[in-house]
Amino acid sequence: MSDTSAEHHSDPRCQTCLYVMPSYSASTGLRCGLKYFQSTVLMRKFQRMEHYPEVKEYNACEAWSLVDGNNAS
Repeated sequence: MSDTSAEHHSDPRCQTCLYVMPSYSASTGLRCGLKYFQSTVLMRKFQRMEHYPEVKEYNACEAWSLVDGNNAS
């Protein structure tokens, strides 16, 4: 069974990225939160959601990182 789950996650998509953020203001419902999570906590509060790019759930960029229980802090 682990081979099947590994194959499922081997195709990077924004929908399964650690940095994806849900957004009501995005036409796709998703925004890339890479810059959000790289910012200090104080600066995160000052940025509007429109500041972060809209993404499609089936795209992925070079910064894609799998959401995994092992990555949770």
